[in-house]
Amino acid sequence: MKMNDIHSEIQTGIINYLSVHPEASASVQRICNQWLANERYAHNIDQVQTAVNALLTRGEMHKRSDSEIYTL
Repeated sequence: MKMNDIHSEIQTGIINYLSVHPEASASVQRICNQWLANERYAHNIDQVQTAVNALLTRGEMHKRSDSEIYTL
């Protein structure tokens, strides 16, 4: 699978998780280990960080100003 496809799949997984759990918030590590634990593709922390950064850039996620926690 191409890197862009992996990042797209990760972004979709994050958005799907947040659509079911709109109040959820987590670090990238927790997103990687818990939110995406049941996804069918392999991923690592760097790929998840890249996907989260893209979602932040598009305004689909937000980072809490006081920590490394991400949410809707």
